[in-house]
Amino acid sequence: MIEKSIVAWDGRPPAKAALDWALERSAGRELVMVRVVDRTSDSADYFMPESVAETAPITLQNDVDLVQAANPSVIVRSEVLPGDPIEELKRLSAEDTLVVVGTHRRDGPTVRYEWSVGARLAGAANGPVAIIPESDDSRGEGIVVGVDGSSAANAAVAFAAAEAHRTNEELHLVHAWQEPLIWPESTVPDIEFLQSLEDIHRHVLDESVALVGSIYPNVRVSSSLIRGAPQWALRDAARGASLLVVGNHGVHGLKRFLLGSVSHSLVLNIQSPTVVVNATSTL
Repeated sequence: MIEKSIVAWDGRPPAKAALDWALERSAGRELVMVRVVDRTSDSADYFMPESVAETAPITLQNDVDLVQAANPSVIVRSEVLPGDPIEELKRLSAEDTLVVVGTHRRDGPTVRYEWSVGARLAGAANGPVAIIPESDDSRGEGIVVGVDGSSAANAAVAFAAAEAHRTNEELHLVHAWQEPLIWPESTVPDIEFLQSLEDIHRHVLDESVALVGSIYPNVRVSSSLIRGAPQWALRDAARGASLLVVGNHGVHGLKRFLLGSVSHSLVLNIQSPTVVVNATSTL
């Protein structure tokens, strides 16, 4: 259960998109606008010159006062922190806290965003991270979540189902699968074998659908079993959606700043607001 939202704030368009998105979901809850004073950061999404850092507390409080006046149902407060944005936002993250960051529109090579705050934080955080692209004034419909039967994916389903229940939107579960890319020389996959693989993957998807129905029986649920690469299946499904939710598998042995390959690809090619959930949450 999300009890608080943390919005990374610097007053620029991506941060404003993140704030607007978080405010829509924070009625009755606390929302903290956090400005991290980091004079050395030079990511695609975050940089604070020294002159701005000196006036940050006053500027931030003025911004908070305006936001609070316009959103009386939300408890808004401010926090200015010195340090590295990733480390400070990670420290504030928790299972019951949603950290929300904005990002620029993807109008250049994806390599530009490899080390953006959103991509790095989603791999390091202790709780869910929402990455919100600059708004184009269009509003999507429905919530899409990736399913693969893992603990990380189950945590993503839990988050997405709760969000669908809260917003009364349809929840669309997507499970993509591929046959093994390398086969033993003596083995040639036949139709029956491929059908058995598909049946196994369909069972994974059906189990997730049943789990959502047992907890949130009033949530409208649809599902898709897609034969193909999961990152592209989810990217296509997320077009026109209000939210995409994916689990973070991470990379074993490396504890910081790394997303799993699917979630990383989706963050780099972001189509809609995207929440990355780690495996600590449960339905």
